[in-house]
Amino acid sequence: MTSSRTSVGDPAAIRVEGLTKRYGRRTAVDDLSFTVGPGRVTGFFGPNGAGKTTALKVVVGLARPAAGRAFLRGTSVTTIRPDARLLGVHIEPCGAHPGRTGRAHLRSLAALAGLPRRRVGEVLELVGLEEAARRKVGKYSLGMRQRLGLAAALLGDPEILVLDEPVNGLDPQGIRWLRKLLRDRAASGGTVLLSSHMLSEAAQTVDDVIMIDRGRLVHEGTMQDLERSGASAVVVRTAEAQRLSTLVVSAGGRTRLDDEGGGLLIEGLDAAEVARLAHRGGVLLEEIAQRTASLEDVFFGLTGGADR
Repeated sequence: MTSSRTSVGDPAAIRVEGLTKRYGRRTAVDDLSFTVGPGRVTGFFGPNGAGKTTALKVVVGLARPAAGRAFLRGTSVTTIRPDARLLGVHIEPCGAHPGRTGRAHLRSLAALAGLPRRRVGEVLELVGLEEAARRKVGKYSLGMRQRLGLAAALLGDPEILVLDEPVNGLDPQGIRWLRKLLRDRAASGGTVLLSSHMLSEAAQTVDDVIMIDRGRLVHEGTMQDLERSGASAVVVRTAEAQRLSTLVVSAGGRTRLDDEGGGLLIEGLDAAEVARLAHRGGVLLEEIAQRTASLEDVFFGLTGGADR
């Protein structure tokens, strides 16, 4: 695939504006807006139940919103005719009948999309299912069904890929394979939007981050920005914790007990500042270390608690 497929002058491969989706009284997606740039892998993060799958279904035209619009290359999703060369989608199960072989399933999809039959063999090789292609899908493992769903999404060599939890069921080798596949597509100008609640794994793949919680946007930016946003703290061990705490507070910092390993957790000052305070105040430090919040800590902070 080449980057020449992206429309000149259209800065966003995917644009979502004010998207709202309700199921009865429950609001699954609430006034959600974001953009996905071409030539990028964008991670769509949020806890289980945050509305990721619902939002993706609206983005690709599988569900109708109560309000708002979604655009692909500047054209409303509601007016675009299905085109496997523009959009490849893998959301939830692969959709194959358990009594059909993987190859037969892909041949049917290729015929419906007007794609050459040779493309089936190409994607089977691409996803590593050549040897399993003659087996019935009902005998496939979860990881194999995941690969089959990815093969279906890749049939048209699409400009835009939308994938919902693509690493589910993949072993470490499969995850590494998928990471390279998605990075290669972005490098050649393609666009990838993938959802996940596994931030640490997806962080090795994505360029940009869209994070939602309870259907609402809580963060949009680059992965680098998200990593830098992690709060930093200083962990100190000393027999004079109370004296040090008083010095820190007077200098504008904050202190609390370190739940992870004991000692004093100091926020608002860096390790060098804390060391200087302790030296001037005559406080003997047994241990001092700078601690930066992990991506999971940032994730939990933005989404209001542990993954659910």
